[in-house]
Amino acid sequence: MYQRIVTVTFRDELTKASMTNYLQPIIKQQGESYGLISMTSTDITDLSILDIYIWPDYQTAQAASNEYGAKIRDALQKAGAKVETKEGPVARVWFNDIEDLKSVSNF
Repeated sequence: MYQRIVTVTFRDELTKASMTNYLQPIIKQQGESYGLISMTSTDITDLSILDIYIWPDYQTAQAASNEYGAKIRDALQKAGAKVETKEGPVARVWFNDIEDLKSVSNF
């Protein structure tokens, strides 16, 4: 598995709300079509979010980034947001006894 962590800091709360409401469904749809395993999004401050994407492997993550991820990063940056990305192979993973992870989905 491969993990990409993206932190986005917006100029203001309106831009944050507008961009996330518009982009999250697109990211979900495109991610699913590319094999995205999971995604979490956390509001870390009033103006910042931290998204974690889990992909099957580096190649899949890179293909998705090349096809649509770069366009999303560009749109965010053009809206004045600061985008930081960290990524790498997943070294360890643990899930509690949740038989169906979809049961915890709130998207």
